[in-house]
Amino acid sequence: MATKKTRVNSAAADAAKIAEECATWAIENNVTDDPYLFGLIEGIEKRKNISMWASIDPLQYLPHPESNAGAKYLLRGRFVAIFRNILVYFPVALTWKAVSEATKAFAKFVELNGATTVNFLEFWQNGYKVLPSTWTIANVAQLDFMIILLVIALSFLASYMHERGVSLRNADNELIENERIRLGLHIMEYLHDKKGVNSGNISARLASSVQNLIASSNSLSETTKRIETTNKKVFSTTGIKKDLARLVLTQRALENRRQEEDER
Repeated sequence: MATKKTRVNSAAADAAKIAEECATWAIENNVTDDPYLFGLIEGIEKRKNISMWASIDPLQYLPHPESNAGAKYLLRGRFVAIFRNILVYFPVALTWKAVSEATKAFAKFVELNGATTVNFLEFWQNGYKVLPSTWTIANVAQLDFMIILLVIALSFLASYMHERGVSLRNADNELIENERIRLGLHIMEYLHDKKGVNSGNISARLASSVQNLIASSNSLSETTKRIETTNKKVFSTTGIKKDLARLVLTQRALENRRQEEDER
């Protein structure tokens, strides 16, 4: 009676443990609304439709949680890439703005100095106090160069952030998948002997029983051989033979003494 009660308590403890493990994994990975996990936990806790849940492969039906690792790197890398893509057009816009300012200033310069022989590029380079130094060709080229260097640096930064985020996410996804497989194996181990008998699993149970029978037969055969070997050693020892020989000689000596006394 006590043994039966102990088995019941042990089964209840195992059920509570696997249900808690499933619930903890679901909460940690934000998959508490998954129908398979929800139904499985309820079935284990209430001992409801256990054979049905045992017939379902948990490795196939357990959800695949999405990792959030590296999200900050991926988000910042995306913003850097967007800013880099916008900044790419700044040198073009700046150059055309400088051309526009230089053209206006050159027209004004020609109007004031009609007899001048200065060409447009020379005017754009020197300004002749008509074009602000900000829009001279050398200054604009220097600004374009600085912007292009910044674009290159931002490209490296965006690539690094993206690769770093992807690396962290892949590593975390691998850990999550390993935990998922481990949980699936624990579920399969718990539900293994709770499957209903059918044509699909009766052969496996029969094979297991045959293997157990063969193992018991081999063990019994080895025990029998050991007993036979021990008996042979016991009955073939020289000590026992010597004792028997002494006993026979002693008996003969006593018989000889009795005969001598009778003759006297």
